[in-house]
Amino acid sequence: MGHYSLCRVFAEFDLDAPVLVESTPSHVCTLRDQVSVKIANDYSFPAASTIRFKFAAKGERPALDLFWYDGGMKPRTPDELERENGDLPPEGMMVVGEKGKILAEFRGEKPRILSGEKVGGLPASKPVNGDWVKAFCGGEPTCGDFRLAGPITEAFNLGAISLRLGGKRLLWDSANMKITNRPEAEKYLTREYRKGWEIA
Repeated sequence: MGHYSLCRVFAEFDLDAPVLVESTPSHVCTLRDQVSVKIANDYSFPAASTIRFKFAAKGERPALDLFWYDGGMKPRTPDELERENGDLPPEGMMVVGEKGKILAEFRGEKPRILSGEKVGGLPASKPVNGDWVKAFCGGEPTCGDFRLAGPITEAFNLGAISLRLGGKRLLWDSANMKITNRPEAEKYLTREYRKGWEIA
């Protein structure tokens, strides 16, 4: 599932950079002297993982957590689906609020209220790539425009660093572009560029 599916989530909840990121990566084991031992992996993403992104309160919106499940991992099936003998789909999104739950498809399409008070219709989903050519020519921005791509990419790059560190919790100071609790993670925020390709 591509993280671009979160464009609508970032837009609707007015999310910018997270203040905390932590992950739970899967791992692979091998046998050594007839004992199962974990294989160190610092060259590829894990086969499956979960990532928690914590966002600070903003305006009237309280702080919130966003959970990402990857590689077949899923949250537990909500009671409302269990009661109708349903299952969570292979991919999609679920919004869990104080007053109920909403289940939707990949980019928020076909939302359906699972629980809570039903208060009118939900807004229709916009296609992510339907009008991108018009947007380039000065039309209305698509829901995947760069103003959202920046914060989403920042969040998921931090998620990748947490995975790289085996699931370590990172505290992020976006204004200063610093991981404040793990100095050893700082080296993953940038790279040494080849001559002529440096970023000024």
